[in-house]
Amino acid sequence: MSADDDPGVGSVEGIRQLATTRRTEVDDLEVAAYRLAEAASWGAECWRGRSGEQFVASMTDVSAEVTAVARGLEHHAAALEAYAVDVSLIQGSQQTLEARRAMAEQNILSTGVALKTVMREAQEAAQGDLFGLVVESEYRSGERSTLQRRIDDEQRELEVVAGLWADLVEERAAADRRCVAALQSPEAMGCLPQVTGEALAAGSSEELLALLAGLSATELTMLLEQHPELVDEAFLADPERVRAWWDELGQQGARNADGLTAVQVALVRGAPAIIGALDGLPLSVRVAANVFNAKRRMAEIDEMVGPIGRRGLHGDDELLAALARERAYLADAVAEPPHVQLYLFDPSKSRIIEMIGEWNDQTRTVLAYVPGTLTNMDSFYQDPESVQQMARWLHDSDASKTTVAFVFKDGFFPGGAEGGKNPAEFVGAFAEANDPEFARKSSKTLYDFQRGLAVDPVSTKPGHRDIAIGHSWGLANITSAEVRGATYDKVISLAGAGMPPEWQARDDTTYTNYSYWDFLQAAQRTGGVWEGRNPNRSDEFDSKGYYLGPDDLKFGDLATLTPLTKVDDNHSLVAESSDANAAVRDALTNEVHSHVH
Repeated sequence: MSADDDPGVGSVEGIRQLATTRRTEVDDLEVAAYRLAEAASWGAECWRGRSGEQFVASMTDVSAEVTAVARGLEHHAAALEAYAVDVSLIQGSQQTLEARRAMAEQNILSTGVALKTVMREAQEAAQGDLFGLVVESEYRSGERSTLQRRIDDEQRELEVVAGLWADLVEERAAADRRCVAALQSPEAMGCLPQVTGEALAAGSSEELLALLAGLSATELTMLLEQHPELVDEAFLADPERVRAWWDELGQQGARNADGLTAVQVALVRGAPAIIGALDGLPLSVRVAANVFNAKRRMAEIDEMVGPIGRRGLHGDDELLAALARERAYLADAVAEPPHVQLYLFDPSKSRIIEMIGEWNDQTRTVLAYVPGTLTNMDSFYQDPESVQQMARWLHDSDASKTTVAFVFKDGFFPGGAEGGKNPAEFVGAFAEANDPEFARKSSKTLYDFQRGLAVDPVSTKPGHRDIAIGHSWGLANITSAEVRGATYDKVISLAGAGMPPEWQARDDTTYTNYSYWDFLQAAQRTGGVWEGRNPNRSDEFDSKGYYLGPDDLKFGDLATLTPLTKVDDNHSLVAESSDANAAVRDALTNEVHSHVH
């Protein structure tokens, strides 16, 4: 507050009332914290199972947050009470100075009137003196000197009062500073203000992560809402260092039923946008964080539906239907236990990776399934499943139960911003799908994805295999990731689009291609798709020839005919788990699981 002109501005009683209100809130919060702790204790004793564990963890977290808020309000109350005392004393001194100034000004005024009266009499006496005996300057000179001295003394009093007033203004400013500092102290506000400044000035992503680990869930939420740029900054951290950081946090205190310490729980709950997408973290931790991201998105959808339904614009019915599909999908992700496991979920950036299977010490085969052109977020929300079906089939068909599959879409895919099928969108989508530079840029996230999994101890177990399966443009994404340094034991093409010019097959990787006759195969025959660098024409791929689709006509051992109306269907068919695709599906299953005896 400004006190430049009035050092006593403000109500002491009002300040004291603020302190009293805070103390009342402290009492209420302390009771609430006790009740929450009591509820957690009850839950630990009486509520068994996974949901009970989550309830206890939630109550414990909230109780700690409430207690922290109460401590902060207690410091606020003490600071305000001290401030009220300071302001009261300043107001008392101000009243004294105002009285002294008023007295001095009144004395100057009355003495000045008396002096002017004497001077006027002197002037009149001198003018009326016909003999020149009266000297105006000497007329009642003693009295005039006394009056002037009194005026001078009062002027000096005003100067003294002005100096003391300036001191009082500075004293009020100092009191204000003390109060503000107390209200913003770590004791009152936690360590958020200091950490915020340090986080913004952090020299590395690893340093930023270390700072975040010192905040509560509420503080993390506040920080990332105010500075969302820190989320992207955190993603630059090296996966190995991320894993070391997380493991170190796992040594700091007791662990809950999920094996997490209080510091780790705070990060999962307060910074899910980071933890749910940070390469190098344990898979279960990322899935847990993305439950919170899914819940936030569901809340956003719930807020959107009403206004969209009322505005009645063209296309709103389709939008509402899409939102309903997304919400139903996310409901499966937040269910207990979850029916959908999200290893990555950030719809604002078109990022989603669904994990199928249980990652544990028995995991030996990791499938990275990359869908193709026109894949967007809504592709994941379809019922029945669309892009997940082949990955799910390969997981479910593993008799050894050692396979985990990831359906991967980290960022925009060609034409995937909208995913429509009008002619204009088709042209743009296939231009992107045939652009090596587009694949080079998008492959960075696929390469980072593999780096993140590689630091998990499961990835170092004997017999571990990485298999990448790309449908259509997905193969271009995979082979471009290989150029960056991604390594796979198998790369499998399902009607794959092509490979970048700099791609070279790795000696310890096997390459296979499955396809039907479709529009992409026809286009590849012209040499205009990836300049002829296609899996069907590459010696590096073991091409299985063209499978016969359910609508294809066979005219002997070699001759087949695909109706023009089915060339699009055949392109999608190769990635389906339906019986119509049984030949490819079963051959692919045998190849992926041939190591199992």
